[in-house]
Amino acid sequence: MMKLGEFYERGYGGPQDFAKARKWFEEVIPESLIDRREAKWDLLAIGRDYLFGGNNPQDYTKARQSLEEAHAIDNAEKALASLPAREAFVAGRHAEALQRQEKLVASVEKWGPRGWMAEVLFDLTWYALFVDPAKALTVADRAHALFPESLSIESNRVHALMFMGRDEEAKALYLAHKGKPLPAGTLWERVITEDFAAFRKEGLTHPMMADIEKELGVSP
Repeated sequence: MMKLGEFYERGYGGPQDFAKARKWFEEVIPESLIDRREAKWDLLAIGRDYLFGGNNPQDYTKARQSLEEAHAIDNAEKALASLPAREAFVAGRHAEALQRQEKLVASVEKWGPRGWMAEVLFDLTWYALFVDPAKALTVADRAHALFPESLSIESNRVHALMFMGRDEEAKALYLAHKGKPLPAGTLWERVITEDFAAFRKEGLTHPMMADIEKELGVSP
């Protein structure tokens, strides 16, 4: 169900459809849990109990089932929270997407786990690139300070440097990570050229882009 939601959200194999994506994400969260989301933490506790053999005999199958259910609920909640900003962005309402994502970041900062913070700050930086490059750089610097090891965050940060006119810094950083893989396994240079294609599609250009693509050895 999570995969179906992701396919509709991204438009994999067919047209993008946020209503259907939302439907499948909501299906992952059992109705009885919508008003009692602490059950997610109960599932984690049950899974750990079976994993280490606490109140129940050690049982890896039951541990995996409980932990995977908790993980699916967690991912579905995150996906649902991110949909409004993403939907606005895809529709070309970039300022609205930025505003919605800022609200989500504030909420995650207050209530969410640290790992999710990296994801929402990444998206916030991306949306800001299309509206306010100065804000994008501010957010990117903040995200980089929190997660200096994240190449995903670094990719948005270098874009912000470029659009802010800090060409020498940007060029050095674009070339510094050539050949390095991001978490999904895609090489840095491929991610950069895909981002450049997204910028061009939205009418966002910079003279440096063609030069960077040439030096990275990738085609637009």
